[in-house]
Amino acid sequence: MSSASPELESVRTLIWDLDGTLVDSVADLAASVNHVLSEIDASPLAEDEIRAMIGNGVGKLLDRAVAASSVAGQAPDSDWLYQRFSKHYAVNCCNLTKTYEGVEEALGELSRRGYRHGICTNKPEAMARTVVDTLGLSAHFGAIVGGDTTSRHKPDPLPLIFCMEQMQTEPSQTLMIGDSAADVAVARNAGVPVYVLPYGYTTVPAAVLGADAVIDSARRLLALLPGC
Repeated sequence: MSSASPELESVRTLIWDLDGTLVDSVADLAASVNHVLSEIDASPLAEDEIRAMIGNGVGKLLDRAVAASSVAGQAPDSDWLYQRFSKHYAVNCCNLTKTYEGVEEALGELSRRGYRHGICTNKPEAMARTVVDTLGLSAHFGAIVGGDTTSRHKPDPLPLIFCMEQMQTEPSQTLMIGDSAADVAVARNAGVPVYVLPYGYTTVPAAVLGADAVIDSARRLLALLPGC
């Protein structure tokens, strides 16, 4: 096993982003976005188009999708769009969503070694919990903080700080793992080291996001983190 990097020597808590990090959810997100667009007689968008719009929460995703689509007349307000999306997504959030390769193995082995896990995502908390529960992952996570759990969302440090409080951990004992600029920024703003995975939804290459490291899969942590 490789020796641990210096910034990981005291780490015992791992806080993960969800979409684009633990799970590939773009197909279900895209289906619900296009369902909402169909309700306002707007043209559907390709999955790749919607993939590039993911980040900063559902509200921003819907705003971007409506702006990119052909809407006949004035689009409904953001609250209406959010409610229609939420209703559809609640019963269709795991039709195609799946964990990325190596995630379940890494979570299980790291848990056996004594590491604790949390989630800090911009996805609304109820939606995040539904996905985690449906995929059978909930036993791994001591805290799930969504984009609406606190009064602010990533990259503001508040949700990550709140997640650490729930996990009863300190920044020096914590590692953030994500896939986007928001994940890197929230970690920096909270004084937490951060690793990124290269397969998420960011339109910026992972290598230039400014993380402490880019790892090719969650399994890589098994070699980088020291045993407890």
